[in-house]
Amino acid sequence: MAISRFSYASLNVQDIDASVRHYTEVVGLRLVDRTKTTAYFQGADNQDHHCVIINQRKNAGLDHVGFKVNDRGDLDEAAKAARDHGLAVKEVKAGQIKGQGRGVRITLPSKHDMVLFYEAEKIGYLTGMENPDPVPRQEKLGGKVTHLDHTLLSCEDREPTVRFLTEVLDFSLTEKVVDPTGGIIAAFMSCGHTMHDLALGPGPDGSFHHMAFGMESRGEVIEGVDILKETDTPALEYGITRHGVAGVTTIYFHDPSGNRNEFFNGAYLAPGMPNEIDPIVWQLEEFPRGGFYYESNVPQSFFETVT
Repeated sequence: MAISRFSYASLNVQDIDASVRHYTEVVGLRLVDRTKTTAYFQGADNQDHHCVIINQRKNAGLDHVGFKVNDRGDLDEAAKAARDHGLAVKEVKAGQIKGQGRGVRITLPSKHDMVLFYEAEKIGYLTGMENPDPVPRQEKLGGKVTHLDHTLLSCEDREPTVRFLTEVLDFSLTEKVVDPTGGIIAAFMSCGHTMHDLALGPGPDGSFHHMAFGMESRGEVIEGVDILKETDTPALEYGITRHGVAGVTTIYFHDPSGNRNEFFNGAYLAPGMPNEIDPIVWQLEEFPRGGFYYESNVPQSFFETVT
């Protein structure tokens, strides 16, 4: 199955005006379009219409995640494979999601919805499409994020979704955390060349843990922490830290509705071919170091706080 990359996350928020300010002035995304109840954002280094959608709703959390496929025919193939797997599938009409063509919406075993699509409206890079400067202008607000890199979703049993994504949609399992019996506590999966596009961790079915925005250097992550402090943005108990998993420099924080975001830098590249390389395995007793390398301790709120 030729899924090329993680494209966007569609989140529910309780105050759309406050959330628009957060994702532009704190995170540093560009506002592409908005209505009274929906707003679309994109990072600097992507031409597709959006990487984040926010929807005004009563409760915060995930509406769906969007993944781009390489060929129109992959949509029908994925829909059939999902139905054969016993999963619910809905047709998404062209234009139903602004800036996107036809898609298919699959409810994963974890109770999260995934939308696959092929066509997307092109808006160009932030620096322009003709004789561009190499970097965005200095007056740009927010963090120096380049792209939406991955999302981590929470569910009660990770293994059925891991099997579907790896065996049916050809994701690669790059790292996993296992209990003493070998059961999967957390899984990190890639559909392209990044270390993970989608991860699964413990929590209630259908819940949202975080989405991560990539930056080009550790220094830019530090600058991002300064922005969080200047704007009184709620952050994790730890300040800037590092994961053993993926080895990245990271800081977690929350949007006004409580949806968790991440600034990060430094993930390694994945092979780009499904199941070509064995995953890195973390034993559960070592996961505190894998989760937070400097502190060797995972705050209780880290997996308990989801939307």
